[in-house]
Amino acid sequence: MYIKKTLKTDPKSGKTYSAYHLVESVRTEKGPRQRTLLYMGSEIELPEGEHKLLTQRIEGIIAGEQSLLSYSENIERLAQIYASQVIRRLSTPEGNLECTEKERLEPEFISIDVNSIEKSDPRSVGAEHLMLQMANQLEIPGKLQELGLSKTDTSIALGSIIARAVYPDSERSTYSWLCNDSGLGELIDFDFKKSSLDKLYQVSDKLLTHKIALESHFEAIECKFHGFKSTIALYDLTNTYMEGQAKSNPKAAHGVSKEKRIDCPLVTMGLVMNEYGFLNRTSFLPGNASEPKTLEEMIENLSAHQNLFKPTIILDAGIATKDNLAWLRGKGYTYVVSARENAPSIDLEGELVAVGDLNNLVKAALIKSEDDNEEKWLYCESEAKAAVALEMKQSFKKRFEDDLIKLSNGLSRPKGRKKYTKVIERIGRLKEKHRRISGCYEVNAIASEDGATATAIEWKVIDEKMKDKLTGSYFLRTNLVGMGAKELWQLYNTLRGVEDAFRFMKSSLGLRPVYHQKEHRVDGHLWITIMAYHLIQNCLYQLKKQEINYQWKTIRKFMMGRVRVTMNAKTVDGKTLYHRSSTKAEGEQKEIYRALGIPSQILKAHKTIL
Repeated sequence: MYIKKTLKTDPKSGKTYSAYHLVESVRTEKGPRQRTLLYMGSEIELPEGEHKLLTQRIEGIIAGEQSLLSYSENIERLAQIYASQVIRRLSTPEGNLECTEKERLEPEFISIDVNSIEKSDPRSVGAEHLMLQMANQLEIPGKLQELGLSKTDTSIALGSIIARAVYPDSERSTYSWLCNDSGLGELIDFDFKKSSLDKLYQVSDKLLTHKIALESHFEAIECKFHGFKSTIALYDLTNTYMEGQAKSNPKAAHGVSKEKRIDCPLVTMGLVMNEYGFLNRTSFLPGNASEPKTLEEMIENLSAHQNLFKPTIILDAGIATKDNLAWLRGKGYTYVVSARENAPSIDLEGELVAVGDLNNLVKAALIKSEDDNEEKWLYCESEAKAAVALEMKQSFKKRFEDDLIKLSNGLSRPKGRKKYTKVIERIGRLKEKHRRISGCYEVNAIASEDGATATAIEWKVIDEKMKDKLTGSYFLRTNLVGMGAKELWQLYNTLRGVEDAFRFMKSSLGLRPVYHQKEHRVDGHLWITIMAYHLIQNCLYQLKKQEINYQWKTIRKFMMGRVRVTMNAKTVDGKTLYHRSSTKAEGEQKEIYRALGIPSQILKAHKTIL
């Protein structure tokens, strides 16, 4: 066994490069021949003078022999990597030239020394196998090649997308995981170690250029595969913060951070989702994007691909401005939205009726209207919302009163603020800071006899105003004038799906924070997250139809228990048996495979004797 170096020329660029192969001499009927065991790449992280030591150590590892020589740390590391690749290649049906198909199917008994059994090269395959099955159901590999991606780029794209679902992290960490911890490379017959981190970024750029085509593909294949026809579009915005200044990204801007990270630049993402939880369209916007101004562009982009119908639009209060509602009516869209303001009156058409489930009791009733032909209002009372409102109210009260106490205590300190005009100014600032609750208080500063300083600060709660603040009631408005209270509320309640999707992508898919600084890198990171969401939602939707309501975190934990590992042991004739196989499906794993209707076997077992 030795390392053979050959010089090759790239036919496109004309550049000459080296190619290293691990080869061995074998005797054949036609005489001695060289057999290539492994392509080692265009360079080896070792001086050529030490290549012989490297091959000696590789041979020793494959033969299962104890090393008598002391090898350097770098040689030992490289030898372990290459020996593992050789064993894996020779263990496949293609590599194991001495094993026929008939021999692989028939029972085979080999005597081994049980005290020599060792396990090596463990790789997780359970969650990766599940997501690969979902990718195949959505015909992603074929679509990527149809869009012009090579087989290598397609494999790397699948690696990026599935890694985001299974092991969400930065691209650098993703590359390390694909190379060293995951068995995805075996599943798709691709060696990620022969690629590079830069290639991961390049493929991300390519996926982003095909975003519109891929979104159309997802929408069509999901409707076809699951047999549904969406009639509702739910639209909402969220943002995520970025580490660093991101000065080279024009979308990076400071705005209202959902995570309260006002110190970081933000980027905004808009989602249009159907009632089944699948994403139809997405957009990446500046971090200070105004929610109301984004609706028209997103809905028009969605409608450009909807030839048979116009979906009902579901919006929260942040986007349901008068101008947006007028635009929707003018374009012939139906809608159900959370009202930004109170209804003209609370003259109900009938008694409040229960519209929510037992765990989230909500009562609602339609409000009488003079013009029922254009729009209707729905009055809703939520026990859960009232409880949250009460908790928020108590929290707001405590914060406001704590600041008033701090200001009041400062009047008695030697260097505290005492000037009457400055104290009045400070009280005004506190009222603005706590505007959600300050209107429920009457606050007065007591002046000294000469009016120059403040001697005390007094405040009291105005009960009448307190009752009108932060209650559990809210209003919906709609131009679906023929629907009842329960149907309207349940239709609006589907908006929770978008909110759940945002929370899911941020918590389970590593959407925040974003470490990239360039615009296309940030957009590419977000787009890969969205593609991973498609795979997961495809899985969860099928499980839910089978009444299995696990969250993705739980499913991922179940499936990560399946690994692929190599067992090696000494045979009775002194050779080494290598047997690589996957652990069997058990318990909840079997339940998930059964519900999805996919095979539980993950690759065949392979063996070789060296």
